[in-house]
Amino acid sequence: MLNVKNGLRTTVALVFAVFFSLVSWAEPAALASCAACHGSDGKSTDPAWPNLAGQHETYLEIQLKAYRSGDRNNAVMNGMAAALSDADIAELATWYAAQPRLTAANGDQTMVEEGRNRAGYCHACHGMQGAPVADEWPILAGQNAAYIAAQLAGFKSGLRYHPLMVNVVKDLDPTAMAALGAYYSQVPPAAE
Repeated sequence: MLNVKNGLRTTVALVFAVFFSLVSWAEPAALASCAACHGSDGKSTDPAWPNLAGQHETYLEIQLKAYRSGDRNNAVMNGMAAALSDADIAELATWYAAQPRLTAANGDQTMVEEGRNRAGYCHACHGMQGAPVADEWPILAGQNAAYIAAQLAGFKSGLRYHPLMVNVVKDLDPTAMAALGAYYSQVPPAAE
């Protein structure tokens, strides 16, 4: 009788473990609203938009909350994030962070070396291979080149603000921004 009880307990425990592992990896309910632009796998459908696959979970949560509150300005994203609850944001951040990182490699290949030479300032915060230690900062490795260049331009114009980025971008012209985008777009995900 003891063996039957132990066997039944083991079977029940196994069923629960399988059930909860399937439930925890179910697509977030709000994923459909993101997938049209960022893909359900985190690969954006337009190089002007960021790939979210493998991005830091904390960074994604911070950015979605900033869009929702209006602290980060983008007409499309402000509207999309306005309807998200904290739970939606947490689920989306977890989902996209769990997707395998990508290498966009969609920048102007003739500008990669210039971008590599200019990336010294970036390394201090974003890591030698474009993946920072701080989860609050974005992974640049493999990101879309046009998106990186546009974000640098946004920091320079004041559309985006971060106290460290203000000094980094002050002397960058559009060609330098495109070069940095080209460089980081082709940096493959670091082995983890």
